[in-house]
Amino acid sequence: MSTQRDTQRHPVATEAVLHLHRAANAVRQHVEQVVLRPRQLTWTGFVVLRTVWAARRMETRHVAEHAGISKATLTGVVDTLSGRGLVRRDHHPDDGRLVVLQLTRKGRRLVRELLPESQTAEAFVLSYLEPAQLALMTAALRGLIEHLERAR
Repeated sequence: MSTQRDTQRHPVATEAVLHLHRAANAVRQHVEQVVLRPRQLTWTGFVVLRTVWAARRMETRHVAEHAGISKATLTGVVDTLSGRGLVRRDHHPDDGRLVVLQLTRKGRRLVRELLPESQTAEAFVLSYLEPAQLALMTAALRGLIEHLERAR
């Protein structure tokens, strides 16, 4: 539990996490506005499409985990994507209780169109950094993720 006294003892960490959160939201909003909104996609929808595209086929529980969303949220996102003809639900070949997601031809085509555009938007977001700064930031973020994964 965090108290005001804890915050006062760790102001640098608190400020860093605040800026990390704000930066992540700013990147998300930029990519949504520049790349996704014209295609009526949300960030979460794009993350799900990209995750399934990379795996070709993936169980819903793994998609939710990789996308960092709940299974309930995934259900709504998949309902929307499925309704647009971008993703298909199939029964798992070995366990009929499980659901596997796969992109349709239309979904694969959309992801192939969006990836270069999203990469361009991401490059713009970080274009103010020198290559050494970008490498340092990438290493620091990777280390943060690994630290938190070990703490689980």
